[in-house]
Amino acid sequence: MSAPFDVRHRIRWKASVALAGVLASPTAAVWAGSAPLDIVTVVKRIQDAALRRSFAGTYVVSHGGHMTSSRITHYCDGRDQIERIEALDGQMRQVYRHNDTVHVFWPGTRTALIEQRELVGRFPAPLQPGDGTRLDQYELLPADDERIAGHATQVVVLRPRDHLRYARRLWLERRTGLLVRWDLLNERGEVLESASFSDLQLNVKPSPQTLLQEMHRLDGYKVNKPVYTATSLDSEGWTLSASVPGFEVRRTVRRPMAPGVARTAAPVGSAASTTGEPGATMLQAVYSDGLTHVSVFIEPFVATLHKREVPATLGSTSALSRRNGDWWITAVGAVPVAALQQFVDGLARRKP
Repeated sequence: MSAPFDVRHRIRWKASVALAGVLASPTAAVWAGSAPLDIVTVVKRIQDAALRRSFAGTYVVSHGGHMTSSRITHYCDGRDQIERIEALDGQMRQVYRHNDTVHVFWPGTRTALIEQRELVGRFPAPLQPGDGTRLDQYELLPADDERIAGHATQVVVLRPRDHLRYARRLWLERRTGLLVRWDLLNERGEVLESASFSDLQLNVKPSPQTLLQEMHRLDGYKVNKPVYTATSLDSEGWTLSASVPGFEVRRTVRRPMAPGVARTAAPVGSAASTTGEPGATMLQAVYSDGLTHVSVFIEPFVATLHKREVPATLGSTSALSRRNGDWWITAVGAVPVAALQQFVDGLARRKP
């Protein structure tokens, strides 16, 4: 994968594996024959459906004036999740996931990437202690029910209480709670990004053994398997001077830079910085508010590479970069630029 300062590639990557307009008045959302729900219950229902249901279908994503479609096969037995996503448009690409391990294949170039999903982000983010409070940054509103891909759905809107996140409109299959469509809306109710099944089969029975065999068929491929080292901003000499409301750091890692960049932009003081050999690394801190993610990357500043400080946006995903002394900081996420601004402005090098 290319380095995070390649903003367009980073935005497209997040859009490719990211698998809500008029906002209703605030009243309690209710499933048929059930009690009113809160936002935590809705999020748990979506997650439980993905953990307990096998399904297959065609998934269409529209963002930034572009539309892509993929064929998804999802297997789950209540413990393991195995998934295959085949791109139907553009360059051939196959994505396999076994729980949190992701294999991405590009058959045309015979290259493959193995990465952990928690660094890519997911929706909704896995619930952790304290997320109920962070989810209070959104208000749960009901909307009119609709049929999607032949399935009756319950529709809800998650409206943000501030300007640091987007609204989401969600379509949940009424019986199972499976998320079959979602829209991301700006403050004017305009759709920034939309993803939906155009056809969907529930309770299919794909062969997990076949999917795993395909996932691990790496012969003939040049495999990139980045090694991540768990760390923290504090131990790396950084601090976020003011927390961004609702967001909490989920993981911080030191990760390798792209080989071509590593020879040019090795960390100050590293062996790679003096020898010009691969081995340069950067920091990635992943933040979440319980629904969406923001990744913050910190890497050495290189004048010939790092020139763009204005925001770049594709659909709902934006990136903002800023020089900080000898360092280049980039924040990327499906959030308004105002949120990214708080991340890049708040990061400071800790005094010795």
